[in-house]
Amino acid sequence: MSQDKKSSSYNKAPLYWGLSKVGIIFLTVGATVMGFTNPPRDEYVNYASNKLATEIKESVCKESNVPEVLNNLTGDLLKSCEKLIKSQRTNIKEIMDNATKRQNLILFSLYTTEFTGKRYQTIGAVGNFLTFPPQKIDKNE
Repeated sequence: MSQDKKSSSYNKAPLYWGLSKVGIIFLTVGATVMGFTNPPRDEYVNYASNKLATEIKESVCKESNVPEVLNNLTGDLLKSCEKLIKSQRTNIKEIMDNATKRQNLILFSLYTTEFTGKRYQTIGAVGNFLTFPPQKIDKNE
């Protein structure tokens, strides 16, 4: 009597099934890491106020072409300007905090700051910030 050989070993799952499991695990771990490293609002306020202070220094506290006789005076004015900005750090932070809205999207946060007629949008993720170029605010909005 001949006996049919039935396969006693189980059929292996296709390769893509194993790869998809690995992919799902990596996505889950990545999403968890992003969720835990989503920067809080106070970190954004520090970031935004530092950027604003830097922009003010670069636009207001810059050297101008003046005669040599006035060089000492302009140097003193530049130092005074920089000291004034440093002394106003608390006020700058408060302004940025009041002008900012945060949308916490778990994996990242979207910060929208409206200041001096412009809208700044920043993504905060993995402990870092990415700011997009400002948009002019339309008065009809």
